[in-house]
Amino acid sequence: MKMMQTWLVLWLALFIIGVVNADDAQGSVKKDHNGEPYQALCKLLKIAVYEFVNKGDTLPDPLKAALNKTIFGRKSGGTLEDLKDLPQDYTEGGSARVNFFGQPYEDPGYYGAPHRWSGYSAPHNLVCLCTKGENGWPVNNSGNQDTLCGETSDTLGAGNEGWTGSKTGQAQMRATWKEVVTHCLKGETGGDLKGALGTFLGKLEHKPGDEANPNRYQLGEGKPSNWSGCDGTSTQGVCVMYYNSTNPTKPQPWWVDLQKAIPEDEKLQEQKRREEEERRKQQEETAKQDSTKTDALKSEPPSTNQTAQHRNDNLTDKLRRLNLTSGTPISRPFSWLLSAAILI
Repeated sequence: MKMMQTWLVLWLALFIIGVVNADDAQGSVKKDHNGEPYQALCKLLKIAVYEFVNKGDTLPDPLKAALNKTIFGRKSGGTLEDLKDLPQDYTEGGSARVNFFGQPYEDPGYYGAPHRWSGYSAPHNLVCLCTKGENGWPVNNSGNQDTLCGETSDTLGAGNEGWTGSKTGQAQMRATWKEVVTHCLKGETGGDLKGALGTFLGKLEHKPGDEANPNRYQLGEGKPSNWSGCDGTSTQGVCVMYYNSTNPTKPQPWWVDLQKAIPEDEKLQEQKRREEEERRKQQEETAKQDSTKTDALKSEPPSTNQTAQHRNDNLTDKLRRLNLTSGTPISRPFSWLLSAAILI
């Protein structure tokens, strides 16, 4: 009996240890917060930068303006040197995270309107997705195991600090810009701009708010309220809230311009392709006609001094034969000429 009890106790102990180890193993599984949205946005930005750098002067105006807005936040564009470091807008007054990433656009004349808004640019949205929030959320409770946009808590600014209110998390923002944003500002050769945009749009979640904002789309983790979101807290999350307003007086998110410009560019490229094909056919037809004329000229015998002499000899021979056959000289005799002179 004691032997059975001993084995039972031992079995229970092993079972409990196994459950605990399983829980620990499950809890130690690394999670990459905002990993997929980040990858989609980063790839799109890389391709946009490549198009801007290598094809900028040859691009049609709508696509060029859309790329400028994607990269720089304005259709007039800028230089990549301007984006080498974190812009000052993020560290000035009024730079509360919710204003930058979770609220609809407000006119600059409105009190407290942010310098940037959620639909400003792709680099701006990388700051939204990849800067730690309140107390380092969401990578503050995993012992540096979990990642945010593929980076550890230490890489994104050591300590359990982050960006929520105005003038907070400045070290974390700078770390995000250095470790994440600048990486995505390096161009990618041979990318498919349309395909990358489609992948990015596929990561957006439609989260309608109140009656004033039915067309809200969220990128990243968080649970917004009806009028706000993405404030960096554990509830509303580390994310971007796009307000795709139908009001023509309100600016649209940067990706809306890309949505419109890419099909226009495709039509233009197709038109150029057809014109080039027509030009090629005309050139081939002209070359074919020229070749036919050349072959015809080559088929005629060449006219040389030798052939001309041969023709003259033939003519002389024919005249001689005619004179012999008819008995009548072709040329008048000298006596006839003398008689004619006397008569005159």
